[in-house]
Amino acid sequence: MSAEPTARGRVLPIVAGLVLVLSLAVAGLLFFDRSPFNPLSGIPRAFPLHNLIFTLAALVIGVLAVRRRRKVVIGMALVAALVSGAAAIVPLQAQAETAEREHYLTSPGDYLRHGLQVNHGLPDRAKSVQYAAPGGHPLEMDIWPATNSGEGKAVLLIHGGAWREGTRGDTPEWNKLLNRLGYTVFDVDYRLLGEVPAGQAWEATVTDSKCALAWVTANAEKYKINPDRISVMGQSAGGHLALMTAYSSGSGKLPPSCDLPEGKAKSVLDFYGPVDMVKFVTGPDGSDEGKQLLNAVLGGSLAEQEQRYRDFSPSSYFREGLPPTLILQGTSDFLVPQSQSHELQDRLTGLKVPNRAIYLPYTDHAFDLNWGAYPTQIARQAVTEFLAANG
Repeated sequence: MSAEPTARGRVLPIVAGLVLVLSLAVAGLLFFDRSPFNPLSGIPRAFPLHNLIFTLAALVIGVLAVRRRRKVVIGMALVAALVSGAAAIVPLQAQAETAEREHYLTSPGDYLRHGLQVNHGLPDRAKSVQYAAPGGHPLEMDIWPATNSGEGKAVLLIHGGAWREGTRGDTPEWNKLLNRLGYTVFDVDYRLLGEVPAGQAWEATVTDSKCALAWVTANAEKYKINPDRISVMGQSAGGHLALMTAYSSGSGKLPPSCDLPEGKAKSVLDFYGPVDMVKFVTGPDGSDEGKQLLNAVLGGSLAEQEQRYRDFSPSSYFREGLPPTLILQGTSDFLVPQSQSHELQDRLTGLKVPNRAIYLPYTDHAFDLNWGAYPTQIARQAVTEFLAANG
C-alpha cells in the first residue's frame, strides 16, 4: 500500500523540476545566447508572450504544492514562475517603450490575435509572370495588384534566405498590407547559390534584382504604376539586395542581367540586411557562419576575393543623393549584427540622405515571421509611415 502514494508523491516534484529547467533554459537562451540565428533562442525571442505558458504551469504546480505542503516544490515553482515571467514581460516592456519613443502603438490584443500566425508562404502561381531568363534560367515574380491603384505606387519585394534559399511569396503578410496601403507589389525571385556556377552567386543575385526593377519600370504602363514611385524592400539577404539595387544604380557596376535600362528606386526599406561585407567578416561581432556563407557566395575568402567583397557591399556605393532609407534591426540579431545597421545609418546621415533607423530590443533575425509580435507591430507602422512620406 505504501508504493502507490510514494510514486504519486514523486510526480509533483518531477514536473516542477521539469518546468523549472525549461524556464531557466528559455530565459538563458533569450537573454544570453549569442548564436547566429539559433532557432532555440529565436523562437522565444519571436514569441515572448508564449513564455507565459511556463509561468502558468508553475503557478498551477505552486498551488498544488501549497495544498500538499511541499516546501521544496513551492520554491521550485516560485523560481520557475519568476524566471519565465521575466522572459515574457521584460522583452515586451522594452519593445513597448521603444514603440512609445518612436510614437507608435503596441497592442497585446493584436499579439494574441496573430499569436500563432507565421508570416510565411509560397509562390502564388495565379500571380506569377516570367520577367527574365539570364543564362537560360527562368526567373519569375508574383504580382499583387494594389487594392486602390489610383496613385500608381509600387514596391519591389526581394526575399531573404542568405542568397542560397527562399522564394517569392516567402512573406505574404507584407504583400497584403502593402496592397491595402495602395501599393502594387512585385515579389521577385533571383538566381541563388547553387543555381549558378561557383563564385558567381554574388553577381547573379544583384544583377537579377536590378533586372527585376528594370522590368517593372519598363512595364509600368501595363501594370498602371508610376515608374518614378517604385520602392525596393527586402529582409536579410533581400534587404542587402534592396540596398544594392537602389544604391549601385548609375554606378556603372553590376548592370541588370536583362537587356533593359536600369530602374531607379524611389526609396529603400531594409530589414536587417548586411551593409559592409568586409566588416561583416572581420568585425568583432562577425560570426563563423557569416564567413562561411560569404566564402561560398563570393567564391573565396576576403583575402582571396577582396574586390568582390567590396563590390558586393552597399557601403561601396554611398554617395549624396541616395534614395530615402528605412532601417529595421533587432538588437539580439547575431547573424547580421546591429553594427551593420549603425554603419548604414551613420554614413547616410553624414551624407544628408534621409533615413530612419529603428533598433528593436530583444529582437532576433527574421522577427517579422511572427506577424503579431511587438517588433512586427512597430515595423508595420514604420513601413506605413515611411512609405506615406517616401513611396
